[in-house]
Amino acid sequence: MSILENTSRNGNFTSSKIFNLLKVGKDKTSFGAPALTYIQEKKYERKLKRSISTDAETRPTLWGKFLEARVHELLGMEYEHTNDVSLIHPKYPFWVGSPDFLDRKEKVVSDSKCPQPKAFCQLVDNCSLGVSVFKAEHDDYYWQLVSNALITGSEFIELIVYMPYESELEEIRAEAENFDSVDQYKYRFIAESTKHQLAYLPNDSEYKNLNIFRFPLNKEDAFLLESKVIEASILLSKP
Repeated sequence: MSILENTSRNGNFTSSKIFNLLKVGKDKTSFGAPALTYIQEKKYERKLKRSISTDAETRPTLWGKFLEARVHELLGMEYEHTNDVSLIHPKYPFWVGSPDFLDRKEKVVSDSKCPQPKAFCQLVDNCSLGVSVFKAEHDDYYWQLVSNALITGSEFIELIVYMPYESELEEIRAEAENFDSVDQYKYRFIAESTKHQLAYLPNDSEYKNLNIFRFPLNKEDAFLLESKVIEASILLSKP
């Protein structure tokens, strides 16, 4: 099921877009324009009874989605692959999220990213500098993880950044060619592309293919986000 087809997300605040609610106005307190726009979009969805988006999935998006199963294999079975289901916050039914992975034993919620080369370098380099740089430079990913942590009751947030080595491409192409699903046509480009048309690392790259960044959930940020979602829900319920 695609994100657009997941009706539980329509009209509700989602982890992937929730960073908008942290955008403040000139007074540094009230909701800024991005937050108000996001709230209004969710109000439209409630009246439409569907998503406002009709965007088609791009090749970079499909590339990342296809590689999630491979990331799961590399992580190990202690991780539960959960991105096919939207989870609802236990207290707030208007707040949902679709984390990629959960390690319930360790109380870790994870999201995986398989970006294109430049974005991959930026994301890995910034996360390597610590959570404050990650938050400042990639606020959308940061608040997505905080949101999913609150929805799942996790104590740690984890960003997983993956790009396959060149030596992995042959196997990935074969998996795409033999993909047994109604969505097989979406991934045909992977099997048919040259290696230079795909995001990969040379085998001797200074970067690792799998990069895992785990941080404790910041309680102050968790409280801030929850308060913003509650405040936004008041506007969401108004005609």
